[in-house]
Amino acid sequence: MKSQFRLKTAVLFSLVTLFFISACSKEPMLSEDTQLASRPAKLMILGQNSNDTFLKYPATVKAENVSALSFEVGGVVSELLVVESQEVQKGDVLAKLDVRDLQANLQSAQALFDSANSEFERAERLIKQDAISKSVFEQRRSQRDVNQAQLDTAQKALDDAVLVAPFAGYVAGVTIKAKQAIQAGTTAITILGFGQMEATINLPASIMALADRNDEGVKVAYLLFSFAPEQRIQATFKEASLSADSASQTYQVTFTFSSPQNMNVLPGMNATLWFQDPRQRMTAADEVSIPIAAVGIDGEQKYVWVVDPSDNTVSRRNISIQDGIGETLVVTSGLEFGDTVVAAGISSISAGMKVHPWSK
Repeated sequence: MKSQFRLKTAVLFSLVTLFFISACSKEPMLSEDTQLASRPAKLMILGQNSNDTFLKYPATVKAENVSALSFEVGGVVSELLVVESQEVQKGDVLAKLDVRDLQANLQSAQALFDSANSEFERAERLIKQDAISKSVFEQRRSQRDVNQAQLDTAQKALDDAVLVAPFAGYVAGVTIKAKQAIQAGTTAITILGFGQMEATINLPASIMALADRNDEGVKVAYLLFSFAPEQRIQATFKEASLSADSASQTYQVTFTFSSPQNMNVLPGMNATLWFQDPRQRMTAADEVSIPIAAVGIDGEQKYVWVVDPSDNTVSRRNISIQDGIGETLVVTSGLEFGDTVVAAGISSISAGMKVHPWSK
């Protein structure tokens, strides 16, 4: 009886020991996960200070590079090789039409051209011997040229029966099906290219009328999406329409931005665009300035941590500052309006770390 009790006690002790060993072995994994997670940080967008006036307007997102593809000849779809959301490369075949009739037309045109070209070459030899008149020679050359044009047309029709991707991107829409008869010019597949996106807003005449026409554009702008309100996406002014919409009497203004790696930003999505009021004139007082707590020192080199808006990772950037004292320093090189920097607590920041805006 005592031996059984000792056995049970030993087993229980072993299990407890194994539990603590297992728990201890998991501590480094938790620490590693913590390091990979996004950290809260006090962030600052340069140029957005108490002296600036910011406006916000609803924006609609669209792709900067998008193409609605269609066959230039009519026919029956024999092959549909892509589906929506599929990634494609430039030159990839997307769909094909039944080409049996087109191939027959090409063969017929090729035969006619071969015959006409043979007659023309024979006429070239004969005219050198003065065996045919010049008018007969010109007639055969003209016939050769007509058959050449017919051959080129037949070849182009055959080439147009294959739809290829004009650039790398994603298949945004497919409006055809296999075995479907379609007409020339009917949109078949829409391709959304990689790269920049656009956000458009509509501004009233009161803002457009007083904007500085000699200005290069809005200095500071960013997008906010409702599904990620903590992530500000830097935007750049692209163009403004000078013709008002007849119904709303507003002017369309377009900004460009890069889609963040951690988001699937798609055409048609809605966002809020914040931007510096274009009626505000930039003066000498509008210098790039940062709080002293944002500046790190490495020997004689001063630096800040800049946040990449595409993935919220930080990287070190060397700067030069103007001599002065106080809680705010003027940056003479290394930063510009619109950059996002870590404004405090930089001692706990390291390169490649992910951060998000700290809130109380």
